Amino acid sequence: MEDILSRLRELEKESITRRIPILGNEKGKWLLAKVKELKPQKMLELGTANGYSGCILGSEGGELLTIEINEKIAEEAMENFVQFGINAKILLGDGVKIVPELAKTNKAPLFDLIFIDFTKKGYLKVLEPSVQLVRKGGFIIADNITFDDCQDFKKKVFSHPQLKTEIIKIKDGLSWSRKV
Repeated sequence: MEDILSRLRELEKESITRRIPILGNEKGKWLLAKVKELKPQKMLELGTANGYSGCILGSEGGELLTIEINEKIAEEAMENFVQFGINAKILLGDGVKIVPELAKTNKAPLFDLIFIDFTKKGYLKVLEPSVQLVRKGGFIIADNITFDDCQDFKKKVFSHPQLKTEIIKIKDGLSWSRKV
């Protein structure tokens, strides 16, 4: 675990210098512990950035499908995935459009874990399709849950009949929802 943490610290330093928004060290450690505990085999990430979170998500060898709107940063993420040995595929485009389409074309749940960290105004728009796409007993995690633009999502995720949700109080928070 220390090896991946030291490699992630380097990626974090570079991200801070270049002002690339990433999950960060504290929440990254929490996510890494959850990935090690749950060992998800199929994951969906909304908002790839330079691959920091994706490197954590894929660290236990599962398959990662990640969606990024910015082609240049997606290329950089793929380089990081290769360096970290992550089994990842990047879909280039807008997650707000892609996730509902994935849900429409795949009637059965596809993912053990879905991680949401992209445009905050898109969180609520992808909630229902994400619930469809995650298996029963699987998890939906959303970053930056205390941001103003996430408040409607936060209310919905707590009242959703198929989700049991709690807030992880690290920095600006994460929602941690299990599909029941």
